[in-house]
Amino acid sequence: MSSTLYVNFSKIGHNLEAVNAKIGPGVQRMAVVKDEAYGHGMIPVAEYLQDKVEWFCVARIDEAVKLREAGIKLPILVFEIPPPGKEKLFKEHNITASISDLSVFERLEAGTDCHLHFDTGMFRLGILPEDAESTLEKMHTYSHLNYTGIYTHFANSDEANQPRVEVQLESFKEIQSQFPQNLLTHTCNSGAIFYYDDKDVFFDAVRPGVCLYGYAPGSVEIPELKPVVEWKSDLVQIKKIKKGDLVGYGSRWQAPENGWLGIISVGYSDGIFRGLSGKFRVEIEGKTYQQVGTISMDYVAVYLENDIHEVGTEVTLLKNGELSAKEWAKELNTIPYEITTAISPKVKRVYRD
Repeated sequence: MSSTLYVNFSKIGHNLEAVNAKIGPGVQRMAVVKDEAYGHGMIPVAEYLQDKVEWFCVARIDEAVKLREAGIKLPILVFEIPPPGKEKLFKEHNITASISDLSVFERLEAGTDCHLHFDTGMFRLGILPEDAESTLEKMHTYSHLNYTGIYTHFANSDEANQPRVEVQLESFKEIQSQFPQNLLTHTCNSGAIFYYDDKDVFFDAVRPGVCLYGYAPGSVEIPELKPVVEWKSDLVQIKKIKKGDLVGYGSRWQAPENGWLGIISVGYSDGIFRGLSGKFRVEIEGKTYQQVGTISMDYVAVYLENDIHEVGTEVTLLKNGELSAKEWAKELNTIPYEITTAISPKVKRVYRD
């Protein structure tokens, strides 16, 4: 094989139960499965979750249509501003649009379900607070649309005790008080669910994203969560190496002693960032080994020291613990979901219960 990503459904279920324990009864779960469920596989994950949550959220209308074509019946919220020319897809496929800009009102087809999205401090998508009155006027003008929800998105909830979260929350409460109270109200991403559960942030629904896949959104661990993937490959070649031999593009790694080198058929085209060169370990037959040399497009090398392994021996690249995406993320000064979303679609996904 080249490599295979194993996705454990039972761990997704475990992580959802951790969410449930935080929010309590009566709060709906809007599972975020955008960008191939953060690299885990959008349709298989949605199929697993469809009888366990009330909603799905995706980034783009094309993702929502794919879910419908796969037979997913649950309500789906799309975060993006509806692309010009694709407005009809929302009504046609019973998909909920986000109104994040005042110009969207006039473009949606009559009968389209929509949620009002307010920007309370993220400064990405969303209607600004000062346009709340104009939004109300638009709702009356375009009364042929079905207004079913209202939401915002926190910018700083990936860490605990951030004052900006409360500033955004108060801004949103002020806005929300001006609108019909039957609108489904939601603010919480993964961080807010776990770090701000004492701040009256849950409202009617929450939007768990990266936490479903086992990772905290920031640097502080959430012990209740379990990463759901293992990424495995195998050794395609073993060769002797002598002390002083230089390995890989640029000859950047020098063998400290005589030993053995193992070659694995994965590289940055599969999603192992070149910036990880010499900064991560792999597991072979219960022992971890250092990756050495520059990561190339299709191959990485590992220093096997004096151990001899057969060609074809399984290699674990990612799993929970010291080989987790969190550890890769630390080395790259990024977040675990950049790691998982970067795993190439060409890497085979296998789903386990």
